[in-house]
Amino acid sequence: MTLADIYQRPLIIGTAGHIDHGKTTLTQRLTGVNTDRLPEERARGISIDLGFADFTLPSGQHAALIDVPGHERFIRNMVAGVHGMDAVMLVVAADEGIMPQTREHLDILTLLGVSRGLTVITKADTVEPEWLPIVEETVQEALRGSFLEQAPIVTVDSVSGRGLADLLNALETVARTVPPRDATGFVRLPIDRVFSVRGFGTVITGTLVSGTLRPEDVLEVVPGDHSVRVRGLEVHGHKVDYAVAGQRVAVNLSGIDKDHVHRGQMLAAVGTVKSVDVIVVEVLLLASSPILEQRTRVHVHLGTAEAIGRVYWYDRESLEPGDTAFGEIRLESSIPAIRYDRFLIRSYSPVFTVGGGRVLEAGVHHKRKEAGLLGHLALVASGNTKAVVLEQLRACDAPCSIEKLAERAGYRVTEIETLCQDDPEIVYGPDRQVFWKPYLPDLISTVQHFLGEYHQDHPLRRGIGRERLRDSLWPKWSLRSVLFVVHYAENVVVEGEWVRLADFVPVVEGAWAQEIESVYQAIDASARKPLTVEQLIGMTSIHTERFFDIIDYLLSQKRLVRLEEGIYISTPVYIASRDIVIKALQERGALTTSELRDVLEANRRFAVLFLELLDALHITRRQGESRTLVS
Repeated sequence: MTLADIYQRPLIIGTAGHIDHGKTTLTQRLTGVNTDRLPEERARGISIDLGFADFTLPSGQHAALIDVPGHERFIRNMVAGVHGMDAVMLVVAADEGIMPQTREHLDILTLLGVSRGLTVITKADTVEPEWLPIVEETVQEALRGSFLEQAPIVTVDSVSGRGLADLLNALETVARTVPPRDATGFVRLPIDRVFSVRGFGTVITGTLVSGTLRPEDVLEVVPGDHSVRVRGLEVHGHKVDYAVAGQRVAVNLSGIDKDHVHRGQMLAAVGTVKSVDVIVVEVLLLASSPILEQRTRVHVHLGTAEAIGRVYWYDRESLEPGDTAFGEIRLESSIPAIRYDRFLIRSYSPVFTVGGGRVLEAGVHHKRKEAGLLGHLALVASGNTKAVVLEQLRACDAPCSIEKLAERAGYRVTEIETLCQDDPEIVYGPDRQVFWKPYLPDLISTVQHFLGEYHQDHPLRRGIGRERLRDSLWPKWSLRSVLFVVHYAENVVVEGEWVRLADFVPVVEGAWAQEIESVYQAIDASARKPLTVEQLIGMTSIHTERFFDIIDYLLSQKRLVRLEEGIYISTPVYIASRDIVIKALQERGALTTSELRDVLEANRRFAVLFLELLDALHITRRQGESRTLVS
């Protein structure tokens, strides 16, 4: 086998069927590998755990083969192998025909979404030739209504090899119908085997469900949230530079001991898969199952994970055989899960398969009487991504980030971003913020109306501060969300920290004009003995908020200079004082603060504040106790 063979479109075929119907023998005949690797398996002659091998189809298409145990006691191991299958060989022994585990395996395959495959009648050498057509007819009848109803049925004798060529050709036909898996998505690899290799450390194996793996990737093992690094990869026993979705892969990890990782965990891209103890589900109960009552304890199998939980229906007290319902399963231990993962339900005791379904939401809990819940879940179950996203956007009273919307809707950020950029019903704004378009005009109108009233109440202000606008209109929103709305309001502008209507200019008239002059004259008259804010408000009898509007206006008009917060001088006083200091320093070279205070004929507080202002403006420079001019 060459690397080119490995890097071609991957294909994984599994076996299924009753115990001792020849699955492992058939696997060995196709691959040359005895997949019963455990000593107990070889001693007892039955498969206990999953077996793995690979082989090549006549066209050169390379395939991996998963051999599953058939005994009812090892169904949990069988289920762990099904999630990775592209197609299945349902194996039926000619001398026994359809048996209980055959039917249960077929149910499991159907519930977990396997939809391609064929049926293999094995042990053809154990019955008379004339009996084989009867066996085939019996098998066809048993498969009626299943996904294998129209699939080929191939009869083989694994001992002599008779029929194997026909089987390979039939598998070739099935392989052509298998769609590629998502190699562009985030990495998800349910772990089905863990071991340690001397000199290399921990190795995990599994079927890469989505994404592409490369050496040096930093990932995490969930549950546990262990950060790990990929040291190396092998596919079908060959070291590779990358592995793609749909391949069986062995991953050498650093950063974790083999005792801290086990089957049921998942290797995943950081932050993409949650470990959850509740899943919102759509469940199909098999027609052959008993009624499933509210709060029934069950075994849940998802990927390679298994947990015990209780079923809670949202709209009923029990689920009838053959029916489908929405509910949630509250688990006794956490498992990795994301939307649309398929799972299997088995009764608690005695253990047998009763149904299965899909995860609709992971890590979410709903109340039974929650308004619109069933409609929402039906929408999610439909698989209509756009409809689900729009539903979540309509539920948002504020613009939100792409990341937040993806979390709410339960999809990947890349999926959401592409949809939001292309959909005319969605406004995709600055900072990757999104909003439902029909809601936007009312929000813009709210901003415009508020600013109009604000300008009337505060005609001297250049506008309102961004944070104050947020606090006044939508205090629970982020500032980014408020600015999103402002961005789309055509007659609203943002100037630094200020927001205003585009056509607004400060207006000075009537009482405002008189009060402005009153404040200005009081400050100018105080000259180099500036008054405090409290003194000025007392002198002018102007309301505090209005007074500060006037101060801000006079500062913006450059009629005042701020020495420090609450201390102001008029611009003529500033210019005259500055010129006095410059002349004195030109004549005498360097002067102390006390000397400059005397020159200015001011109190010490004014002198200190004024000289610090000149220092900040690079007019003077302090050197020890003296000041000089900046050359």
